[in-house]
Amino acid sequence: MPPTHRLRGRVAWLVGRASLQAQRLIQERFATHELRKQHYGVLASLADLGPASQGPLADRLCLDRSDLVTFLDELEARGLVVRTADPTDRRRKIVELTPAGEQLLAGLDELVFAADDELLAGLSTEERATLVRLLQRLLPPDAGAGS
Repeated sequence: MPPTHRLRGRVAWLVGRASLQAQRLIQERFATHELRKQHYGVLASLADLGPASQGPLADRLCLDRSDLVTFLDELEARGLVVRTADPTDRRRKIVELTPAGEQLLAGLDELVFAADDELLAGLSTEERATLVRLLQRLLPPDAGAGS
């Protein structure tokens, strides 16, 4: 019988390992579009919460502002987002999702759903719903999609 890991029954360990597996599955799928989860986070945040200036967008995604600029440059080069000057403060840029960004986001959502299905393949529909409810209870109320 192989030895068991001392933390195998600990929730923090198990959730962390499951998270790593989920992130791997998602990243593999996003790589086919030459995107990373941070790109998805930007697109999803703009779709869910609307246009935003770069500073608040970085904050709500928990990204360093200079890292966000890199992601925005990449997304803008592909026509997925557009940055325009804020009419109330020309120094600020407002980031908005383009129709192409909305269309790609819908496809990326499908990739996330497929990753979920693969990750949770061993669970029944009822077990999946219970897991989601329990995990939601562990998170603070303001925890959004984030990055």
